[in-house]
Amino acid sequence: MLSAAARRQQQQLDPRALRGVPAYLYVLKNSGLKEGMVHIGLSRRGGWARALELNRDKNNVIPGSFECIFEARAQDSGSALESVFEILKHARYGRGNQDYFEIDEQSVKHIIERCIEEADKRFQLRFQQDLAHRTYRADSEASLRCGHELGTERDNESENKHINKAEEVIREGIFKKALSWLS
Repeated sequence: MLSAAARRQQQQLDPRALRGVPAYLYVLKNSGLKEGMVHIGLSRRGGWARALELNRDKNNVIPGSFECIFEARAQDSGSALESVFEILKHARYGRGNQDYFEIDEQSVKHIIERCIEEADKRFQLRFQQDLAHRTYRADSEASLRCGHELGTERDNESENKHINKAEEVIREGIFKKALSWLS
């Protein structure tokens, strides 16, 4: 039977699925691992909470205790984490879903900060473009609606003129008949 932390780790989503999700990228080190080995991950609660969770996990096979040495908040955490993994793919250790890297702390901090900055800029640009597109669509739909309403009003006016003329003709005929009956 797997612990809750192990199940969550198995269910951990692909970074591409977390694009646009605000979260913390964190770096954990463990006294039981060799010097320079760090764990890089993503959590919506923060690196310290993730370190506590790993330390409490009874099924954790890594000896020692985890300690958060760095965390930074990203607006587009999935893209930032994907970029970090791409840059550090040469330093990756462990099995497929284990995110352990052999790199010094200062370098990993710099790489994460740079990746977060770039990912957030791209996210803000996409957000502004999407907002501009939505505004443009709303304005064009409103102008089409307004144009359609004006066109319908014009059509209605011309139809009303024809109907009024027809009614006038009919009324003239009725009134003339009534007038002729009275006289």
